[in-house]
Amino acid sequence: MTASTPLSLRWGLSSDVGQVRQVNQDSAMANGRLFVVADGMGGHQGGEVASDIAAGHFRLMESVVSVEELATGVVVANEMIRARASVDPNLTGMGTTLVALALTADVDGAVQLAAANVGDSRMYRLTNGSLDQVTEDHSLVGELVRAGQLTPDEAREHPQRNVVTRALGVDDSVNVDSWEFPGHLGERYLLCSDGLIDEVVDADIAAAMQSIDQPADVARALVDMANRAGGRDNVTVLIVDVVEAAECAPDETPS
Repeated sequence: MTASTPLSLRWGLSSDVGQVRQVNQDSAMANGRLFVVADGMGGHQGGEVASDIAAGHFRLMESVVSVEELATGVVVANEMIRARASVDPNLTGMGTTLVALALTADVDGAVQLAAANVGDSRMYRLTNGSLDQVTEDHSLVGELVRAGQLTPDEAREHPQRNVVTRALGVDDSVNVDSWEFPGHLGERYLLCSDGLIDEVVDADIAAAMQSIDQPADVARALVDMANRAGGRDNVTVLIVDVVEAAECAPDETPS
């Protein structure tokens, strides 16, 4: 790679209510520089409102220039959710997970990325055929897996698999995991709600990500796989590719 081969991002997004739920409480946004998936929780439309506030806040931000600004955006989204709940008793207790990827710099043909997450919505990276989870689940079963008390397969079927240990909107302050790293040509990122990973194993996710070219087609295929496997929850999939700039025409599918 040289400065004469600038890199950029292309993406595809798909979201579905699933086969069981009546309302899609997931929200997402993508604009070429910022990418967010939020999975809401809370009765009486609270989860839907919380995730929409979080994704909407980043939609208005449009871009960030540092990992610190990305993490601050998550903190502000938490404050916005708390403020909305404080004036509407029907929304008391609402919250949302959030996972975000941002293009923070593109200088001399290189791209610098930042990521942030709160809760159990995940980010994966596919590189040279290898799929790696790059976020840490802030959930009860996630802690049990890291402690060696559950396998990933057991966690997928655990009755408390949806219990998160961090979320936006729950407390006045929120602990945000965030980091910055270089993006490399050919990498493919997946941001998703747990409606995907509770239904589809990593090996099948990796196979779809490897075999399908266009990001929007990958996103739709993964949503379809989750629904065919039971679709017990809302499912949202956002695929982001690091490509040469000439390839970066948006490939977004509306949610």
